[in-house]
Amino acid sequence: MLNFQPIEKEKIPLYKSYYDYTNALGCEFNFVSAYLWNREYKIKLAFYDDTLIKAYFRDDETIWGYCLPSGKNVSGAVEAALEDARDRGQQPMFGYMSGAERNRLEQLFPSRFAFERDEETQDYIYLTEELATLGGKKFHAKRNHVSRFYREYDNILLKPIDDSCLSDALAVMELWCAENGHDIKTYGEYAVLREALDNYMLLDMRGAVLYVGGSPVAMTLGGEISPLCFDINFEKALRGFNGSYAVINNEFAKTLTAYKYINREEDLGLEGLRKSKLSYNPVIIYDRFTAKPI
Repeated sequence: MLNFQPIEKEKIPLYKSYYDYTNALGCEFNFVSAYLWNREYKIKLAFYDDTLIKAYFRDDETIWGYCLPSGKNVSGAVEAALEDARDRGQQPMFGYMSGAERNRLEQLFPSRFAFERDEETQDYIYLTEELATLGGKKFHAKRNHVSRFYREYDNILLKPIDDSCLSDALAVMELWCAENGHDIKTYGEYAVLREALDNYMLLDMRGAVLYVGGSPVAMTLGGEISPLCFDINFEKALRGFNGSYAVINNEFAKTLTAYKYINREEDLGLEGLRKSKLSYNPVIIYDRFTAKPI
């Protein structure tokens, strides 16, 4: 069997070296996010002939699915993953594949896999300029939310994440959990955000905290996917401050103009989250696919 090991944050530069980041847009390229969420999703990595294989494990240590390998010998690594699944007594499946990865797998193994689109894991990708300016008719409602926020509240400040405001960013998450009935002791995203904030410099993450009257009311945090695209990993705002989500989104986008795109990740199959992401007018719906041997 392949020797899968947990993701180590110190080895993220090594993992990234197996991928072409020139024009990357999808979250599969973000090993910082994969590292942060590996406790929740049990993501592990294995090497085969100078090729990297990522896999998602279940709590019982069975494998939910493999990702398309990347490196020197992709076809050999795919065959190794298929053999690994057989050795484990499991039915092999490749998941979380982009359209380009689907095409690559079909090219390498013609007619050997059946593909299915996964509507719950598609990324929503936006033009940074549009989120920063909110120009045009399609952003009329968002501009109104932002304008109302600035009319309704005083002493508004956006502060970039640094050591002085880490506790405020975490406080927003704690208050958001209280509003939504989540226990921070058991709510997975709270622990993930806490680790991200504790290691934000090592992980090269950027974010901001939005204040009203000196109190934190919204936060955001993410990292670079590629020189072309920035990934928003966390965004939380308090419902008692109307428009706070629109403002933190808009103001932080203004700091990301070096990137053409912003990836705001998937909707998890949640209808409310899907509507929210669509309301910001994505320019790319980055589809995902699963593949099973025929």
